[in-house]
Amino acid sequence: MTEATEVQSSELHSDGQRAVFAWYCGILEQGRLPSRADFEPLDFPEALANLVLVDVEQAPRRYRTRLVGTAVTDATGQDGTGNYFDEVEGTKRAIERADHAVSSYRPGFESGVPMTWSPKDYKLYSILSLPLSSDGETVDMLMYCLYFE
Repeated sequence: MTEATEVQSSELHSDGQRAVFAWYCGILEQGRLPSRADFEPLDFPEALANLVLVDVEQAPRRYRTRLVGTAVTDATGQDGTGNYFDEVEGTKRAIERADHAVSSYRPGFESGVPMTWSPKDYKLYSILSLPLSSDGETVDMLMYCLYFE
């Protein structure tokens, strides 16, 4: 497994990850973090089924899954919509990944990650983590684009 690193488009594992990352970088070039409102899902048909949206709650910081793409549900054998990360067994690394994205305001990428949070833990995946902000200052949502290996 690779640790979260500075994201390079050439290292991403799918067309969906590359498309979403290009969109994200285009907004960053405008000098602000993208928001969920900036994202038009129909512009990313190659990524939609692999996306996960997570609400970031503050004080205390918690992460609640808002939306899970169908490919993620199929690969994991469960729909995590509505679940809090800290209430699901095996999500320690997911919480660390989310904490890093929220604290750093930076995208991250990991590959070769085992699915410890799923009954189908024989699979590996790569994950692109993108912090979003509705007010331009506070990360209040995370967008993940997964690719199952």
